[in-house]
Amino acid sequence: MWITVKDLKQMDEISIRTQNSEYRFRVTDPLKCKGVISGGLFGEVEHEASLCYEVAIDGEKPQFFARLEIGRCAYFYVYLRDSLRRLNTSAIRDVSLARFPTEATTQC
Repeated sequence: MWITVKDLKQMDEISIRTQNSEYRFRVTDPLKCKGVISGGLFGEVEHEASLCYEVAIDGEKPQFFARLEIGRCAYFYVYLRDSLRRLNTSAIRDVSLARFPTEATTQC
């Protein structure tokens, strides 16, 4: 199973459980794969981040995909204290998606 960020909507939230941690990534700009990450070493503090998934196939140059896939590691660029840091997670064990409601429901 995998989740492709570019297919999501603004405010959708991905839960990522890895071998060592749990993260939450709330999408703010799906086309640019940007969002807010918390959990893991960040605790409840949210940081702006961009997802960058790196894949090398058969010795070719690595390609970058905006996808989270079970069994693979996730790569994020995280903005911390006016600097950009790279976060490499351990292998993803589970990913789940919580869709942000797009239509308001009214009750009478």
